[in-house]
Amino acid sequence: MKISVLGVWHQGAVAAACLADMGFEVVGADEDAARVADLSKGRAPLFEPGLDALLEEGVACGRLTFTTDMAAAVQNAPFVFVAFDTPVNENDESDLSGIFATFERIAPVVAEGAVIFVTAQVPVGTCDQLISIINTTKPNRHVSIAYSPENLRLGQAIERYRTPPLPVIGCDDKATFDRLMEVMRPMAVKWEHVTLRTAEMVKHALNAFLAVSICFANELGNICDEVGADGKRVGEVLRIEPRIGAKAMLLPGLGFSGGTLARDIQTMRGLGRKYGIDTPLLNGTWQSNGEQNRLVLRKLSRALKDLRGAHVAVLGVTYKPDTSTLRRSAALEVIADLIAAGAEVRAHDPKVDIGELKRSSQCTYCDSPLGAMEAADAVVLMTPWKDYKAIDFKAAKAAMAGTYVLDTAGLWDPEQVVAAGLQFDDIGRGRRKA
Repeated sequence: MKISVLGVWHQGAVAAACLADMGFEVVGADEDAARVADLSKGRAPLFEPGLDALLEEGVACGRLTFTTDMAAAVQNAPFVFVAFDTPVNENDESDLSGIFATFERIAPVVAEGAVIFVTAQVPVGTCDQLISIINTTKPNRHVSIAYSPENLRLGQAIERYRTPPLPVIGCDDKATFDRLMEVMRPMAVKWEHVTLRTAEMVKHALNAFLAVSICFANELGNICDEVGADGKRVGEVLRIEPRIGAKAMLLPGLGFSGGTLARDIQTMRGLGRKYGIDTPLLNGTWQSNGEQNRLVLRKLSRALKDLRGAHVAVLGVTYKPDTSTLRRSAALEVIADLIAAGAEVRAHDPKVDIGELKRSSQCTYCDSPLGAMEAADAVVLMTPWKDYKAIDFKAAKAAMAGTYVLDTAGLWDPEQVVAAGLQFDDIGRGRRKA
């Protein structure tokens, strides 16, 4: 059975590789010729654990191919998966121009009876617009559309694709759902069938709920820092309460970034404006999150007194561990704030694309953590790579000019850092008053 996957950056590359591994004949299509060339050699467009090996296996056995010809990819395909990683602008608003242009291109050649399965993050109502493009081209052709709220996570994407934590498919007829079960049933989860717009709304609701939880935990932690309470322990205890739950996102830290949660907050705020509905909670979440990452600057200013001329080492600059992407990285935002305040920033990251970093930031890249910490007045851990657990803090103390260490991610053992003669600080643990 042939499956066409349109858009093969992170989401699409994972989907194509996993579907080929499940035994389907998969054609991945993307307009980026360099990306297609790399994928055809089994090289993923960004680092994702296990993805290169899965791609190599699919390509080697002939079940997985890639092309830049979108129209050719969908011809004779009973299933067309739309897996674009939807870009956002500087205000985290979705840019759908690429998806609409692709549908205009493929509309004349989509096969009779095909199921179009959208997993790209799109505002509610988009799928109706997309199928309208198809139907307008050939009104008598039967093509159906479905949507699933993709919930991959960088660094855990293959596992989450194979065992989706939110198995929901939205389509307005049972026959389309049953057709998709031909593909999705091997994933061994119980799929929920909802309407098309309900599924689109589920994605917005999920990310908005997570965003509100994160902002609540961060504001709670900020207060805990001032009064001497441990915000992390508060969150752990709250999770015992059944109405909150064991996996609630109640860990104080930095604000969310990366565009995913922010995109859906902005989508829901936009829907509120469109339909005349006030959204004070979502508006407050947006404002709260925008302020949270400035906490790093405030803590450093308090510790160093004057950031002008200060040398700051930033460890970890990618969006999160186990990925190489810098897209919407909180570390880049913090680095830009530090440089604007007059600090000199040296940074390290185990997987970052150095060329991309140089294009995105004015910081100096160093080949090792200790190299970044050389003569530093302060160290800030931004992305909690496991590699950084092994840092020798006595060697760090000897290399540094100052002693201040800020762990924004809760990776390091405070006692170990302090035992090396350094001053340890983090977010939400009440150390200022403790």
